[in-house]
Amino acid sequence: MNGEIITIGRELLMGEIVDTNASYFAQELANAGVTVRWASQVGDDIEHLHEVIKRALGRSQVIITSGGLGPTSDDLTREAVAHVLGETMSVDAEMLAWIEGVFRERGITNMPKTNIKQANIIPSATFLPNPGGTAPGWWVKRNGSQIFLTPGPPREIKQMWDNHIGPAVREMTGAGIVHTRILRTTGITEGGIDEVIGDLFGKENPYLGIYAHRDGIHLRIISRAPTRTEAEALTAPVETEIRNRIGAAIWGVDDETPSARLGQLLMDANMTVGVVDSGTGGAVASMLSQTPGHEHWFRGSLVTGPGGAPLATPLLETMLGGVAGKSAGAVSEAAALQMATSARELTGAALGIGVTPPAGDDDEQMKGTIFAAFVTASGQKVVRGRFYQSPDRALPRAAMFVLTEATSALASDEV
Repeated sequence: MNGEIITIGRELLMGEIVDTNASYFAQELANAGVTVRWASQVGDDIEHLHEVIKRALGRSQVIITSGGLGPTSDDLTREAVAHVLGETMSVDAEMLAWIEGVFRERGITNMPKTNIKQANIIPSATFLPNPGGTAPGWWVKRNGSQIFLTPGPPREIKQMWDNHIGPAVREMTGAGIVHTRILRTTGITEGGIDEVIGDLFGKENPYLGIYAHRDGIHLRIISRAPTRTEAEALTAPVETEIRNRIGAAIWGVDDETPSARLGQLLMDANMTVGVVDSGTGGAVASMLSQTPGHEHWFRGSLVTGPGGAPLATPLLETMLGGVAGKSAGAVSEAAALQMATSARELTGAALGIGVTPPAGDDDEQMKGTIFAAFVTASGQKVVRGRFYQSPDRALPRAAMFVLTEATSALASDEV
């Protein structure tokens, strides 16, 4: 069954917001047994909307739109669908009463007249309830195709999918249970993974996909079967084979984050962690402090100025002592180890993490390089990463790298 996604709004085409709705629908449709063949972005232009909707109806059995269901004059998705189908919209009294009730609950007694259009419907459509907003969706059935109109806010979309669209699509496809298992890796490239497990790709059920993320390369195993037990049984041998070949590179599974995985490892070992960070602007500490349960294992962080080689900030210079005066400056394995040791001493933590400043522009080969060290009473490890993008991209990526490597080191008993 072919699927098509249409996301609507001029703000998407101008790059003002990132289109997360398309990726969300693509994943959910795949899990429901629909093969997404096309995805389009279109502005708030009635003729352009006519074009993409008409084209979708000619080639797709499941069509989902997001956006264009608001009360303003540039919200035209309903009008476009009605025009393409040759049907006339009319106000549904029951839906209008519901929308007016939403406004009363918000303390607004006089609903703007523009919101009346949100109660419009065509004969071949039924409303999709939207408990999170004033824009109900549509479910249209026409000539073997199903069209689902949803609003733009992701929170409203998720409720609509979970409660109405998802179950309806699963019933259409007879997908049964779709089981997904994600293996998260570090320290290995996509090409490196393909060299080792390339023969596992290219199968339909279970399907194995590979994706690059900020925290490493993800392997996604998707299995379909009538029951969950059968679906999991299809997934298990593939996961076992992957672990047999690249198990050392796998640091987490499914929805785990590096900070949550690290926290769990620390809890299991009755350990705590402290950080001295001169390379991520406090992003490491931020990620740790946002992790549920961090109060049990995160002892604190000292964030120093970035400085840069060969001169560190006075605070970092003092902390590093003679190390910073060496030719490698503050950007070196020795500096990272001293910072991690200082992190243990300053916070009283069992695991110390030290992150050096990034190398400056003087050496093109080293620019953006950081060293991260992990030190415990029984061992130590140093890793090197390079992040030369703009700070808004480099800092969170560097922090993700540090936490992923810390997780890997602790899980493999390297420290």
